[in-house]
Amino acid sequence: MTPTRRFASITLLSFSLAWSAAGSAAVNLVVSDQQTSDHPVVRTLEFFGQRLTQATRGDLTVTVKANGSAGSEHDAILALQNGTQALARLNLGALSEQSSAATLASLPYLFRSSDHMGKVLKGDFGQRLDQELEQKGLIRLAYFESAPRNFYCMKPIRSQADFAGRKIRVLPSPVFEDLIRNLGGTPVPMSFNKIPEALRAGELDCVDGGTVNFVAAEHHKITPWLMQDEHLLLPEVLLISKKTWSTLSTAQQDAIRQSAQDASGHMTKLWTDQESAALTTAKKAGVTVVPRSQISMTGIESLAIKTYNKYIKNSQDLETIIRIMSVK
Repeated sequence: MTPTRRFASITLLSFSLAWSAAGSAAVNLVVSDQQTSDHPVVRTLEFFGQRLTQATRGDLTVTVKANGSAGSEHDAILALQNGTQALARLNLGALSEQSSAATLASLPYLFRSSDHMGKVLKGDFGQRLDQELEQKGLIRLAYFESAPRNFYCMKPIRSQADFAGRKIRVLPSPVFEDLIRNLGGTPVPMSFNKIPEALRAGELDCVDGGTVNFVAAEHHKITPWLMQDEHLLLPEVLLISKKTWSTLSTAQQDAIRQSAQDASGHMTKLWTDQESAALTTAKKAGVTVVPRSQISMTGIESLAIKTYNKYIKNSQDLETIIRIMSVK
């Protein structure tokens, strides 16, 4: 047995022993997600549930409600705050109305890479984010791997002028909406599961999203252009309701946190494989992929940066952004 597996087994055993001492009644926790059941993040939530059930010897179980069946991202946030739902997986950008730190993290072209973003979220900025979310009744359990968000469209975007008049689906976030307006387009906040119908009906011209989502939801069969401008890099977040959290024992909370961290590592492995496979699938289906090098980014970035003016509200915010950009 490798040292890593031995450590994982010992950790799992310790939780099981603690749990057997707790003697709690069985509880089922519902976690919602907007993606389809075969998407890596939904498979990761299923893995999380399996680990948690194993760690607690069946006293805690998880039911995954995928494909937006439990409602929109906004519905999930309200349900967690009200305590009517236990868990939800959301993109960090969807939490901008709950946390000023999440708003700053949602600014375009802020993070240079996943490594840069990870270092920032493990530091003081990440602690601030956790504190602000908890004040809103939300407790972060883990971050899940994600990839840069791009635009996939019915017609190509090669410069800022091409945004004019385009109806672009975005997450329900003021930052994302302002970004599209600054670029000259019309933002359309919309639940993920409504995108295909809207594209076919001409209600959308483009969608803001990642490559894995683009293919997993079969949007690549509708939109023939993928523009890799990489305007945004944000993690997925697994949250639990603070009201639910307060009803749990220390042993339960520890088991949930460890299972969430195990799931985060599982997601990273899945995502690395899926990102490459998704791009290959899209190309084979006839999607034209336009890399960043073939997009006139100067005009796009200069207007996108205008978004900062609205959300950097004081010298402290400015210092925060400068510190984020300075992280090596």
